[in-house]
Amino acid sequence: MSERHRRTFLLFLTFLKIGAFTWGGGYAMIPLIRRELVEKQKILSEDAFLEALSLAQSLPGAVAVNTASLVGLMIGGVTMQLAFVLATALPSFFSIVVLAFFLLRFRELPLVQAFFRGALAVVVSLIVLAVWQIGRKAAEDSVDFILAAVLLGLLLFTGIHPLFVVLLGGGLGLFLRR
Repeated sequence: MSERHRRTFLLFLTFLKIGAFTWGGGYAMIPLIRRELVEKQKILSEDAFLEALSLAQSLPGAVAVNTASLVGLMIGGVTMQLAFVLATALPSFFSIVVLAFFLLRFRELPLVQAFFRGALAVVVSLIVLAVWQIGRKAAEDSVDFILAAVLLGLLLFTGIHPLFVVLLGGGLGLFLRR
């Protein structure tokens, strides 16, 4: 096996592991993707990861799949892009099939309900971790912090569609950072 194929296979396994062991969906996967690609394997710089993540959040679709797609494209082209998307999505697909089969039969059991309540707490903490890790880097100066606070206020209190807030944020970023 060539070095390129070995690397692709190992990264496929990395995304398969992330997809298989992350509860809570896309945002809960972000800290794990970052840890694997930026800290452990040092495939991406922090800035390159944040660029991919920003673009992934701006596109329609699941943020984890979008991130995997963009990172794969950045690292190795269309082949890695497809491999990463497949690796990220396969565990969820199989989990949903199995879970749906059992959940429909046993969802009223207190043990099953208690499990999902506990899992929800983990999901919330993973999302908070992602916000903390990304927020620290994204709001390094007062302009970024104020911009983030104003855009968060728009999302929380105005009912403006998030797409328009993303476009506004991008436009303000262009205007303020020329």
